[in-house]
Amino acid sequence: MEKALIRPSFVTQFSCIGGECEDSCCYGWNIHIDKQSYKKTLAHKDLKSLAQTNLKKVKKSQQQWAQVVLDAKGACGFLDSKQLCQIHAKAGEELLSNTCKTYPRMSHMKDGDRYESLSLSCPEAARTILLKPDAFQFERMSVNHNKAFKSTPIWAKKAHDYTIQLLLKPDQPIEHGLTAVGILMKTTERVANGELDSSAIDDMFQQLVKLSDNGQLKEHFEGFNKDTETQKMQAFTSIQLWLNTNKTGRGRSRFEQINQAICAMAEGDNKISMGRINQAWQDEALPALAEHQALFSRYLFYYCYHMNFPQVDKLTPSQAFRVMLLDFFMLRCYLAVMAAHQQGLSEHDIILCFQVYHTNRQHKANYSDYVLQLLDKGQFEDLASILTLLS
Repeated sequence: MEKALIRPSFVTQFSCIGGECEDSCCYGWNIHIDKQSYKKTLAHKDLKSLAQTNLKKVKKSQQQWAQVVLDAKGACGFLDSKQLCQIHAKAGEELLSNTCKTYPRMSHMKDGDRYESLSLSCPEAARTILLKPDAFQFERMSVNHNKAFKSTPIWAKKAHDYTIQLLLKPDQPIEHGLTAVGILMKTTERVANGELDSSAIDDMFQQLVKLSDNGQLKEHFEGFNKDTETQKMQAFTSIQLWLNTNKTGRGRSRFEQINQAICAMAEGDNKISMGRINQAWQDEALPALAEHQALFSRYLFYYCYHMNFPQVDKLTPSQAFRVMLLDFFMLRCYLAVMAAHQQGLSEHDIILCFQVYHTNRQHKANYSDYVLQLLDKGQFEDLASILTLLS
């Protein structure tokens, strides 16, 4: 069966920078070794001694047959004095475990086609996705396989394509694009529930384009001026405290830089408010991001592609939108507090915010469920309320 492999240029542009990485994936997390790699490493004459000391059998599955023993600093036992992998150096990439061979490369299947991507939990991947030119050129290659697949519903295909078009509409503020997507998801949900024909998604998309062109979408966005400052602050602090409970060691010191920036904003009266964060966004973050005006457009394009929005974590279209908006909100808060702390934002600071957030986010298996419960508790239930996270 002929199908396709879709590969964005940020995948081909990515190259691991090894010991130069700000948050090496060879530190602070469980590195699982598949059974085949485990046996081959033990059998290799130059690696046998190292493997006997630095590999521990766990036999949870064929893919998690063993685990790397970390040293007192949390480093993989196979790193040399220059922080380079001795397995790679002495035996080549072929002997690396599946985990080490593929990370941060990821992929998902849709209608039998394979879509390649990268995880933002890797700093160099984040830098490639968010900052490098021409990161979003796509190549499509024909491949053959006989794997069974489930067809994507027409409503999901239309919603996915139209979401990207609305977010990337030229000369449109990203907040207005997200407002349009929120409105589109309400129609999409009714189609998914069988209340409307899928043509209703087409009609709504065309209407939203017209509303954007004639300025009415801007009026819609500005009309969502409900006072939710207290609830927004509660949402931010609740999620930040929850992310602080992650046990993973990797990225902890970088995560602490975010915590320090938040604490610094509270110095003096020991209070931090959404008003202060918003002021920092306007006064410090926005001017610093002037040379990266496409930052959030690139991020949201990546988000839709990588997450296969709106089919995210078995959520409804409206729920998926609410989670996406919360992710956007948290990242904007991170950038704001970091900009206030650093009196501006370097490229290093920008990458830190996105990478740290997504590293901690991915270690919370029930993240979407928790976020939705939190949003319900804060009365961010309808579109008018949830869109106040953008202001």
